[in-house]
Amino acid sequence: LKKVDILSTIDPYELMQVCDALKTASFTKGDYIIKEGELGDVFYILEEGECIATKVIEPGKAAQEIKRYKVGEYFGERALIKGEPRYANIEVTSELAKVISLDRASFKRLLGPIEPLLKRNIEKYKQFVKE
Repeated sequence: LKKVDILSTIDPYELMQVCDALKTASFTKGDYIIKEGELGDVFYILEEGECIATKVIEPGKAAQEIKRYKVGEYFGERALIKGEPRYANIEVTSELAKVISLDRASFKRLLGPIEPLLKRNIEKYKQFVKE
């Protein structure tokens, strides 16, 4: 977890608490970990494999790739912080992907101190939204 950029600032005791609350899951190529528009109550960190984020930019058109995720990167925080539906799809592109996850309550309790940093990182998604 110390290799995950956003968690590198958490002290060892807090990191142990995060570890205790984590759950793991595996997915195969083509699986959706997150689907755009669904209610979101889980935060994910990619432990193994690769994924892409896709989003419907223009209604009626196919979803477009907006980001690639590799090991150590995270997703799903936007829905937890903003209380909005999922912003994009997260699809597995490698043969296998393993994720670790935190539910909403654990996320708020354990990662609350870094929420301002997560909010700043959410700003990078604004380029894909038409106002």
